[in-house]
Amino acid sequence: MKALTSIIILIFISFSALQSQSAKQLYGNVFNEKGESLIGATVQWMDTETGTVTDEKGDFWIQKMGQPAYLVIQFVGYEPMQVEMFPEEDSVFIKIEGITELETVVVAEHRGDAFTSTLDPLNIEQITSCELKKAACCNLAESFETSGSVDVMRQDAVTSATEIQMLGLRGIYSQLLVEKRPAFTGLGSPLALEYIPGTWVGGIQVSKGASTVQNGPQAITGQINTELVKPFNDKPLFINLFGSTTERGEVNVHLNKKWTEQLSSGLLLHGSTAQGEFDRNGDGFIDQPKKTTLDALWRNYYVTEKFSTQFNVQVLSDERESGQVAAFQNKPDPQFPTYKIDQQNRRVDVFGKFGYIGFAKPETSMGFIYSGSFHDMKNTFGNTRYNGQQVNFYTNLIYATFLGTTDHKLNVGGSFQYDDYEEFLNEADFSRRETMPGAFAEYGHTAGKFGLMAGLRIDHHNRYGTFVTPRANLKYNFNDNTILRMSGGRGVRTAQILSENIAVMASNRQFVVDQSALDIEDAWNAGLNFTKNFRLGGKSASLVADFYHTEFVNQVVMDVESEHGKVLFYNLDGRSYSNSLLVLGTWAPLRGFDMKLVYKLNDVKVTYNGTGDPVQRPMMARHRGLVTLNYETPDKKWMFNSYTQLISKQRFAHAHGVPSELVENFTGEAPAYAVLNAQVTRRFKNLEVYVGGENLTDYRQQNAIVDWQNPFGEYFDAMQVWGPLVGARAYVGLRMWLDAK
Repeated sequence: MKALTSIIILIFISFSALQSQSAKQLYGNVFNEKGESLIGATVQWMDTETGTVTDEKGDFWIQKMGQPAYLVIQFVGYEPMQVEMFPEEDSVFIKIEGITELETVVVAEHRGDAFTSTLDPLNIEQITSCELKKAACCNLAESFETSGSVDVMRQDAVTSATEIQMLGLRGIYSQLLVEKRPAFTGLGSPLALEYIPGTWVGGIQVSKGASTVQNGPQAITGQINTELVKPFNDKPLFINLFGSTTERGEVNVHLNKKWTEQLSSGLLLHGSTAQGEFDRNGDGFIDQPKKTTLDALWRNYYVTEKFSTQFNVQVLSDERESGQVAAFQNKPDPQFPTYKIDQQNRRVDVFGKFGYIGFAKPETSMGFIYSGSFHDMKNTFGNTRYNGQQVNFYTNLIYATFLGTTDHKLNVGGSFQYDDYEEFLNEADFSRRETMPGAFAEYGHTAGKFGLMAGLRIDHHNRYGTFVTPRANLKYNFNDNTILRMSGGRGVRTAQILSENIAVMASNRQFVVDQSALDIEDAWNAGLNFTKNFRLGGKSASLVADFYHTEFVNQVVMDVESEHGKVLFYNLDGRSYSNSLLVLGTWAPLRGFDMKLVYKLNDVKVTYNGTGDPVQRPMMARHRGLVTLNYETPDKKWMFNSYTQLISKQRFAHAHGVPSELVENFTGEAPAYAVLNAQVTRRFKNLEVYVGGENLTDYRQQNAIVDWQNPFGEYFDAMQVWGPLVGARAYVGLRMWLDAK
């Protein structure tokens, strides 16, 4: 803790030594007079060497300037144009027109589709829409398959619930944002990653370690923000069809209309189903739950020179069924009931933003973010019933200005979060009401090679009182291609005992918890990041190295090892920490060909019941690797992608009191393994066809459920999942669209 405090103090001491403009990122989109996105347009600040190119949706991100400046946009066949930008602006949409005769330009290299900026004080991995097309990416969970920063984990053997893992810790310690607002908290968290279809995603920003304080105090290991496609730069009509050999099908339809120069609307529709009922490991349980999901999002934007606003409504229905296969379910003997799992989720979200830049003082703006949701869920796990309803309301007001000169940026604001839970586990009532108003201030400043973003927020929780959250990020650029970052900060969050641990219900463990005695979870995170862009063999390459340490002051420990047949929840008594090391290298040795190599070391330990030394968390791979290989033909018509995930041994949870013959496959450590996936894409004018395969080596965990023969017995446990349950599978899909007239 002393080391963490020292890091924070050192960062804040650097406060007065820094001078220059903000290093935040500006988002933009470039399109022509027909509304068509322009791929590969050059975007550069006038009279500087700072520039970038647009991706296949016409999107770009570039460092913001600290004073009014001109963006120069150039594209083959069009007149170059200049657009004046102001520092307070966060996004811009640029239409270029006026065809001219230009010399042929050949773009020999470009930035990767997933990259880490050398400009931002925050350590952010940008995942573009191009990167998402290199795999199936049917939902947000699958969008991280090729990411070096985020892992996707399966929680149990019967519900298919997935969650992310970052910096060695569960995804509950990373704040999930959708367009800068906290999303799918509470009852929506178990399947949150599946509630955002992949075609809806315009880009993802993964911020590791201490992040901004503007969105709340909950982020401990970082933030993951998902930007959705916008109706004014999406296709007027877009259709995506997908099918796999596991009887999984999906359809996505985007309908967009630009009514005037200011007003645009969009309707995003999603339907998916999985009806295959198979049991390849022979344990009598369906390997992949049957499900039907319907999801719709209605978007409305109105943008003028001085203000902009958006209004969105999302409606979701999700039903899942799993458990024992039909041969067991149809048994007539009432003495041997079948084990079934039914899950139903209904959800409505209303959210939007309002921004105003018409103040007399230059570089001053105000933004207001709001959201409200209602979530209803009904779950049956054998004899266990878990039902609940949640009403959520969130607002965030942000005022941006400068102090003295425009070199000193200041964001101040206030937020309010309200949650009303009616939650029941069998007859136990976990209902509660939580309110949390808060206020924050964040300072941004750079001085040549230095950059700093430091913030402080104060929040008051109706159950846990008042707490202060400081965070700071410091960077130093040795040159334009080499950067060192240091970060530190605090995060606090309330543990959602039931919804965040729904996988435990796929066992016959008894929940043992005194909710009134649990404290708020509290942790400090400190980290270092080194990013280097360079030339290797005359071709572009990069190296990213991270090290992060997370130390819990208090944690609500989920303990499945101390007592047989029980899962205990209690406040931490002892140490709980995570050390996470990442080394990531990219190289593009040939035109159109690039590769990525990733190695991660996660040292994650916790103390159980305040006795003994911290022990390694069960079902946690200490070592992980990722290898991606991508090739695109010079004419852009063909794309070949593959990625291999490497996972080391994982420790099984201690099975105290369980007969040895039932746990002979669940003692010691699970074996290391690798999973290979590949995809081929063929592009036409208004059509893309892709064919791929997942788990091509057909590697499967053969034994996934303890005492599967007796699902109502005291030893039944489906939580010991360490590898894939579904073997090799193939899929095919197509994307087709109409361009704007």
